[in-house]
Amino acid sequence: MPGGVGHTWVKKRFIDPHKDGGVIIVGKGGNKRIYIHATYVDNSEHIDPTYGQALDGRPEAERKAKKFGDFDAYLGQVFDEFRDKHDGYPDEPENARHVVEPFEIPDFWPKFCIIDWGFRAMCWVGWFTVSPNKRVYLYREITWTKTKISEWGPIVKPYLDKEKARFVKVCKSAGQERGQDHTIQSEIERELERPVELTLNSPGSRIAGKMLMHEYLRWKPKPRPAEAERPTYSNEYAMKLYRLHGQSAYEGYLKLFDEPEAEDNIPKYQIFLCRELGDHEGHSNCCPHAIESIKACNYADNKGDKPAEDVAEFNGDDPYDGQRYGLDAAEQLFDESSEEFEKFKKQSKMEALLKESGNWTAFYRQAEHLESVTPMKIVNTFHRSRR
Repeated sequence: MPGGVGHTWVKKRFIDPHKDGGVIIVGKGGNKRIYIHATYVDNSEHIDPTYGQALDGRPEAERKAKKFGDFDAYLGQVFDEFRDKHDGYPDEPENARHVVEPFEIPDFWPKFCIIDWGFRAMCWVGWFTVSPNKRVYLYREITWTKTKISEWGPIVKPYLDKEKARFVKVCKSAGQERGQDHTIQSEIERELERPVELTLNSPGSRIAGKMLMHEYLRWKPKPRPAEAERPTYSNEYAMKLYRLHGQSAYEGYLKLFDEPEAEDNIPKYQIFLCRELGDHEGHSNCCPHAIESIKACNYADNKGDKPAEDVAEFNGDDPYDGQRYGLDAAEQLFDESSEEFEKFKKQSKMEALLKESGNWTAFYRQAEHLESVTPMKIVNTFHRSRR
């Protein structure tokens, strides 16, 4: 049955090679294996006749897994809001998609790189970018196993240089002393020819990262407060705030009565996936490992030292950890660069107007004004596209 600890292994070994089953797969050494699809209907002599009807009342993921043997339903998965395709559920809008076709990323969008280092385990390298409305995209991943840093470093470096990655973050374990003069972090820095930062793997960071992933995968709008729940405006209190604490406190109070802004960026996290993976050899804009790792996440059984709210560790969870680090890095980017992000949004609007009007004179005037208010290198980006 789909789900459980062995779900990912069974799916990868038996189902993925031929989803419909019935085909003999010849593996290494001539070993053969075959997947034969079956459901509860094929065991009718031992199954309660009302079982199928009872399954119709279960949550959609559980129903699809148990009733139809759907290994893509991922029974028990942590991130049940994740959608790699639109199944047409009646309560889901068109934007309930986390996997999108690759598109050309504008040069001025901030980009950064996350590395979940491993040798015997998977080494996962992911490239992220952020749009003006603060949606995060994972647009490339490359993976290795049993591969030295000196072998994969030269593959990663040209991407970082060409795309001008803001920063590179590596999982904290790379900074551990291992009884040698140098650390994994220093080896990576030597091969990439640039400094790298370590992720913040503090106590509780796994659960915090899981909750952050939930928020970024959320595609349902936040509920709007009912009219009765909103505070009552007091002009007397507003004037008192202004006298005692100034303009910013007064404006902050007024914002309490603004209509909630429409969320035009949910879900806030999307992943690139090409239609024909075989044409890309794992080195272009497609991220199948990241997608599979999210869908394979199950809760910890609470028998060990991990709390029940945590994601159970599993073989192949490195891309999931890398994505946690990536979303945390994006949050830091937003917090530390709020002023720059305002310039970033204005620049995006300028580019859109330029594409519509083709008026370079107006564009350069706007660029000069933006540069004079908050210096930012933006003209060269458009000058290249003009040539």
